[in-house]
Amino acid sequence: MTAQVVPRVRVDRISTLAAFDAERECWERLEKLDPETNVFTSWRWLRAYLPVARYRWEILVLRDGGQPLAYLPLAHGGNVFDRELYLGGNPIADYAGMVVQPAYAEAAVEAFAEAVLAERWDGFNALDVFDTRIDALVQRLVDRGARMESRVETHGLWCELPPTWDEYLYQRISKRTRANTLRVERRLAEALPNFRITFAGDDDFEAHIDALIEVHHKRWGGNLRSAHRCFGTLFRNAYRAGLLHIFMYWDGDTPIAGSASFFDEFRSAYGAYMLGFNEAYGKFAPGLGVAGRCVRSAIETGCKVFDFLRGEEDFKRRYVDRVRVTHQYRLTRRGARAAAVGALRPMVRALKLAAATVVYGPGRSL
Repeated sequence: MTAQVVPRVRVDRISTLAAFDAERECWERLEKLDPETNVFTSWRWLRAYLPVARYRWEILVLRDGGQPLAYLPLAHGGNVFDRELYLGGNPIADYAGMVVQPAYAEAAVEAFAEAVLAERWDGFNALDVFDTRIDALVQRLVDRGARMESRVETHGLWCELPPTWDEYLYQRISKRTRANTLRVERRLAEALPNFRITFAGDDDFEAHIDALIEVHHKRWGGNLRSAHRCFGTLFRNAYRAGLLHIFMYWDGDTPIAGSASFFDEFRSAYGAYMLGFNEAYGKFAPGLGVAGRCVRSAIETGCKVFDFLRGEEDFKRRYVDRVRVTHQYRLTRRGARAAAVGALRPMVRALKLAAATVVYGPGRSL
C-alpha cells in the first residue's frame, strides 16, 4: 500500500440493529466505491444475517468527524475462559472482509489493528478472508505481537458469464457436461408424471425455503431445528431484501432438489450458496441439474459473474473455470493465559464433537 495522508479519525463501535440501520446510506455509498466488497459484506446481507448471528456482533467504524471512512464487522464467541474473536459473518458468510473508501485503506488497516488489539480475545479467527485489507490487518497484528497459529489458503470456483444460456452451453462447458446437465430435467419429467420446477415468489418463498432446508438436511444431516432457525431466518430476510433467488425440483409435493443463491446487483454477481437433493432421487443425478439451472438463472438475471462460493468440489469444475483464493487465519495472544487456553482447547473441542456425534450422528464438525 502507498503512503497516504491520514485524517484526524476515531473508531466507533456499532452493536445494535438500530444503529446499524442508521448507517445504511453511508455503508452502501462506500460499497459502491470499494472494489473489494462482496455480497457478504453488503449492508443488506448483514442486515439479513445479524438478527440470527451465531456470535455476539459489533461493527468497528472509522470516522473522520461524523463521516464514515470504513467498516469492519467483528463477532465475539467462546466464553469468559476461552475468548474468541471472529470476523463478522463467520461462519455463515462464504467471504469475509471490510468496507473501505479506497483512499483510506491504509488508515483503516492501522486504526482497526489498534482497535482489534484493544479487544479482549485469546484467539482471533479471520476465516474465509477475501480482502487484501484483512490480509494486511492480520500481518499488522502479527507485527505487534500476536502469534500466527495457522494460515491456510483455500479455493473457491467461479466464472465470467456470457450473455446467453446457449452461448454458455455450447462454448463454455464440455459436450459431456452439456449433455448430462440437459438430460437431468428431461429424465425427471419422463419418469415422474408430477415433476415440476418452481421459482420462489412473494406468495410462496417461505415454502421454498422450508423445502430446501429439508432436502439439504436429508443430504448432509445436522440439527434441523437449528438450520430452520438460522438459515430459514437468514433466507427469509435476504429474500425480502431482494438478495435471494431460490428454486426447487418437485415430485408432486415432495421436494427433490433445489438451490438458494445470493444475487448481488451492485457487483452483477450470482453466488450459489446452498444446494441440496433428496437421495431417494439420486439415480436421476438431480445435483447436476441444479448446478446447471443455477448458472442458467444467473445468466437470465443478467449477471456477469457466477460463483460457487466456498469449496472446490469436483462437480463445480465442470461448470466454471476460474479459482478464487481465500485465507483462513488464526492468531493467538502471547502469554500464560493464552497458553493455558490453547492447551485446553483441543480437549474441549473433542468433547463437543463427541456429544454432537451422539446427538446428530457421525460426520459432524464444529
